[in-house]
Amino acid sequence: MIGDRYNIKFTLPGKGEAEGELIRIKGPHLTEIINRNLPITSRGLVRDGMFVIPTNVLYTIEKPAISGRKGDIIYDSKAKAIIVLLEEKRFDSKMANIGTITKGMKIFTSLTMSSGVRIESIE
Repeated sequence: MIGDRYNIKFTLPGKGEAEGELIRIKGPHLTEIINRNLPITSRGLVRDGMFVIPTNVLYTIEKPAISGRKGDIIYDSKAKAIIVLLEEKRFDSKMANIGTITKGMKIFTSLTMSSGVRIESIE
C-alpha cells in the first residue's frame, strides 16, 4: 500500500545518523521513485549552505519550489541530486521540496567537507 510518508535514514560513516521523511503529497511520483531506489550510497558534498548527494535518480519536478528552509530535503532534477538544506535558501531554478529531516540535523550542519552517505528506508 502507498503511504503518505516514507521514513528514511541518512548514515554518514564515522559521523552518525540522521532521520528524515519523504512526504508523498509534495511529489507523488518522485518520492515513489526515490523510495524504490533505496538504498542509495553516494558521496555528499557541502556547498553554498547545502549538503548535495548525487544520485542516479532521474525524474522531472512535479510541484516546483523556489525556496526552502533549513532541514528540507530537496530534489534537483538538473543535477540528479538529493539536497539537505543547511540554511534557508532561495533557488535560481525550480526544485522539488520532497521532505524534511526529523532527527539529527546537527550532523549535517557540523560537516565542512565531503562525506560518504547512505540513504535507506527505515521500515
